[in-house]
Amino acid sequence: MSGAGVLRRPVLKAFARSRQRPVRRQIAPFHRFRLFVDEYLLWHFAPTGERLKPLRQAIAAQAEQMEGLSYPGLVRLCRQTLRAEDLLKPGAGAERIAAVQEVIRRETGLRLRTNQIECAVLLLNGDCVELRTGEGKTLSAALAALAAASVGVSTHVVTVNDYLAERDHDLIAPLAARIGLSSAVVLQSDADADKRSAYDCDIVYGTNKTFVFDHLRDKREQHQQSERALLRQTGQALAIVDEVDSVLIDDATVPMILSEPAELPPEVDVVLFRNLIAFARALVPGQERVLDSHGNWRLTKAGIAHLEEVAPQWRHPLARTADVIKLAELALTATFGFLEGVAYILREGEVVMVDQATGRLMPDRKWDYGLQQMIEIVAGVAVTAETRTVGHITQQTYFRQYRILSGLTGTAHECRAEFWAIFKLAVKPVAPHAPSRMVNHGLRLFRRADAKWRAVAERAITMAKDRSVLIGVNDVSETNALVAVFQNIGCEVAVLNALSEAQEAELVAQAGQAGRITIATHLAGRGTDIALEEGVRAAGGLHVIIASVMASARLERQLYGRAARQGDPGSYDRMISLEDRGLSEGAFSLLRHSVTWLLRRRILPRFSLAKIHADRDRRARSLRRKTLLREQDMRRRLGYK
Repeated sequence: MSGAGVLRRPVLKAFARSRQRPVRRQIAPFHRFRLFVDEYLLWHFAPTGERLKPLRQAIAAQAEQMEGLSYPGLVRLCRQTLRAEDLLKPGAGAERIAAVQEVIRRETGLRLRTNQIECAVLLLNGDCVELRTGEGKTLSAALAALAAASVGVSTHVVTVNDYLAERDHDLIAPLAARIGLSSAVVLQSDADADKRSAYDCDIVYGTNKTFVFDHLRDKREQHQQSERALLRQTGQALAIVDEVDSVLIDDATVPMILSEPAELPPEVDVVLFRNLIAFARALVPGQERVLDSHGNWRLTKAGIAHLEEVAPQWRHPLARTADVIKLAELALTATFGFLEGVAYILREGEVVMVDQATGRLMPDRKWDYGLQQMIEIVAGVAVTAETRTVGHITQQTYFRQYRILSGLTGTAHECRAEFWAIFKLAVKPVAPHAPSRMVNHGLRLFRRADAKWRAVAERAITMAKDRSVLIGVNDVSETNALVAVFQNIGCEVAVLNALSEAQEAELVAQAGQAGRITIATHLAGRGTDIALEEGVRAAGGLHVIIASVMASARLERQLYGRAARQGDPGSYDRMISLEDRGLSEGAFSLLRHSVTWLLRRRILPRFSLAKIHADRDRRARSLRRKTLLREQDMRRRLGYK
C-alpha cells in the first residue's frame, strides 16, 4: 500500500484574505472504526518525504548562486510573481526558497544548515518535523513562513506562549519587511481593532489559545449579529505550529470554552456545597471513599449509606434525590482530587487553574458549576459566579480546519500514530547537524519522597560546583517540597514554574551559569535556549535531574533535551521515589498493577517504568479520542459549524 493511496493531500495555494468568505478546510466527521484503523495501521503508510529530495538538492545548488547577487537583485527575486503551487518544485520554487534563505543570512548573519532547510521544506509540505532541541527550529519556521507568504499564502505561526510569539516575530519582522511582506504578533490582551489589523498581515505570530479564542469570538458575533459582525480572523490557509506536540497532543484533552460570567450562585446552593465538602472530609478513607479503576473518587456502599443518613438534613431540593450521590463524589474530587499547587494555585484571593500538560496558569478557565465553587470553598476563598458557555471547540477541530497544517518539535516520535489518525500529519525525523554528546547517568529509585528530595539536592549541589543544573518536577507542590530541602541546607536556587511565568525569560537566560541550580516544572521555559557559559561547557555542560515520575517518556525527553544542545556536552539523571504521584495516582490497568508491583520490589525498574509510561500514554490517547468524538457529537446535535 503506497502513501499516495492513503491520502490525497492539499497543496499550497494562494487565497485572498477575507472576513466574509474565509478559506478553511471542510473537515469530515470522524468514525470510531476509521480512527482505530488509522491509529493502529494506516499511519505506517503515511507519505514519505523522498519526492522532496530533488527540491532540496536544487535549493542547495541555487544557494551558491544567490551569494553572488546584489541585495536589490535578491529582493527583486523574492518579490517576483510565483504561483504558490510551484513553490515546492525544483525550478522556480527552489530559486525562491534559496533567495529567502540568502536574505535571512544577510540580515541575521546566520547561515541555515542543511537540516534546517530540510525542516522548512517539510513544513511547507504539511508535515510534522521532529528535529532535536537546539537545532534551530525557529529559523526553519521563519524560512518556511517567509517563503509561503512570498507567494501569497497567508501564514499563521503558532507558539505556546506570548513571550515566544513576540520573540520569534521580532526575529522575522525585519526580514519580512525587507522582501515586501507584512507581519504582526497577535496577543490575547490586544484590542479587537489591533487584532483585525494583525490578521490582515501576511504572517501572523500568536499562541494557540489566542488563535482559537479569537475564532470562537468571531463565531459568537456571527451568530449574534449575522452579516453586521466585524470579525477578526481572515481565514485558515497555512499554520506552522511550534512545539506541535504540546499544542495538538498535550492541550487536546480540554475543550477551549468561551464563557461569560452569569449571576452569583444562590445562597441555598452555596450552603449545599459547604455541607458536601464537610461530608467529604469526614468520610473514612478505604471504607467510605475509594479511588475507582479510572482514578476517580467514588463513594462505597458504606459511604452512600452515610450520605443517606445526613442528606435529608440539608435544606436543598437535590438533597433528597439520587443526584446528591453525584454531587457528593464531586465534593470528593474537589477535596482530594484537585489539590492546591497541583491543579490550581491561589493568586490574589482567587483560584487559578494550572494546565496539567504544560504547568502554565490558565486564568481564563474555570471548572463546571458546582466543582468550581466547591474547590473555592476547599481553598478558603470567596465563591465566584457561575459562567455561561457561549462557544466551545477542541484544538483538534480548530487546527484541522487549516488547509495545510504543519508543525515541528523535538519529541514527536511517541505521537506518530495519533498525529496521523487525527490530523493526517506524517512525522518526519530530521537528523541533527552534529552527533549527540549526551551522557545518561542512569536511574535511582527511592522508597520515600523525602529521601529522594534530599538525594536530589545533594546531587545538584555536587554537579553545580563547576556546571549548571536543571531539576525537572511535575508541579508547584513538588517544587515547594524541593525548595524547602535546599533552604534547610542553605543553598539558593531559582524556581521556574506557574508562579514565575513573568520572569521566565530572565530565569532561563541565567540557567546556564556556573553554580546555578534551577528547578522547573516539566514544560516551563520550553522553546527557549539555555545559553551556557564557556566554563560550564568545558566542565561538561548542563546537567538535568528528572526528579519525579513524569506523565510520559516524551515529557522526560523534553526535559533532558534541554542539555547537550547544538553539539554541546550535557548529561542527565533520573531520580524517583515510590511515593511519586506519577506512580500512585491515576487509573490502574492490570498491566500497570503488575509492573508497579515489580517496580516496588526493584525488579527491572527501567522496564517497569517504561511500561507505566506506555500505559499512561495509551489512556491519555483514549481520553483525547473521547473528547474529540464527544465534541463532534455535540456539534452535530446543535447544528454548530
